[in-house]
Amino acid sequence: MIVSFSLIRRRDDISPEEFRSHWLDPHGPMTALIPGTRRYVQNHVLDEPGTSAVARSMRLDGFAQLSFDTPASRVTAHRSPELAACNEDSRLFIGAVSRVITDDGDAAPPASETGIKQILLTTRDAPASASLQTLLKRLDHRVLIQQRVLKQGAAPNSSVPHHGIEVDTIHEIWVDSAEAVARNAAILARAAPHLASFQLRTHFFI
Repeated sequence: MIVSFSLIRRRDDISPEEFRSHWLDPHGPMTALIPGTRRYVQNHVLDEPGTSAVARSMRLDGFAQLSFDTPASRVTAHRSPELAACNEDSRLFIGAVSRVITDDGDAAPPASETGIKQILLTTRDAPASASLQTLLKRLDHRVLIQQRVLKQGAAPNSSVPHHGIEVDTIHEIWVDSAEAVARNAAILARAAPHLASFQLRTHFFI
């Protein structure tokens, strides 16, 4: 499926708790109404060992994922009044955002919120990592999804500022325990200190 990732930074004048609360409700149910959406997931960044120093420096508070069957259905959704309402509400709690469109290769994520999720990003200005695939095989994971980046830029039709972070790769990893997250964090710190690793609390809406 085609996935629309929003890389979200909260407004400076609201707390992380206020940001998460507003994102969950009312914004979450509003977003779930966007036509053509096959899957909608909120990933809330946690101040935990699985969030690396590079990730913290990016000042991202969350990742929204909306999945669509085709590129055409995504474009139709982005022109909908439902998305326009979400864009208006976004101004109340989001300080900056960028949009990354990916293809997940029809990968199957877990069917529920069980376990712990990590998102790994490499950015355009990071050193090249020819051994990334080898590194991924060393990490603890129950599910591993590689998102193929198709395009990225400012969120369409949104008045929320664009923070300009550009990514080369996005990987989603689900693990079963905090111990697995700690082991992954240690491996990444040694082998890929330039890679941004986020520990997340995931909320499934669709």
